[in-house]
Amino acid sequence: MYIEELTEREEEEKGERSVEDHVADGDKAILVSRGNVIVLTTKRALVGVGARALFYPTLIYNVVRNKLETEFRWWDRVAEFILLGAVPFPSDVPQLKELGVCGVITLNEPYETLVPSSLYKVCLFSIL
Repeated sequence: MYIEELTEREEEEKGERSVEDHVADGDKAILVSRGNVIVLTTKRALVGVGARALFYPTLIYNVVRNKLETEFRWWDRVAEFILLGAVPFPSDVPQLKELGVCGVITLNEPYETLVPSSLYKVCLFSIL
């Protein structure tokens, strides 16, 4: 195995740049593989904490609302092959299979997914 150490000039020629030059005070930058940089700000961190703290109270509110209001549905058919709705519960998966669902596209954060991917795979759902 051969490891070559590059000088600062050679790195600049390859198009890589210093992370510290592009980060504001108080922010933290993480250099990810292939030169991608993720900047973590204090505001972004607080929004993430707030979102996690509010997820379960709003979920409970919507479940109660679904039970009390007849016009509130957990999901709706928006096209022949598309259902659009809230996050499914594990108990909803067999019903979704009966409706002909064969795939699930989720735009949720990992902590918001209530159905384990193994249950989707058992029911032969594709997960995106």
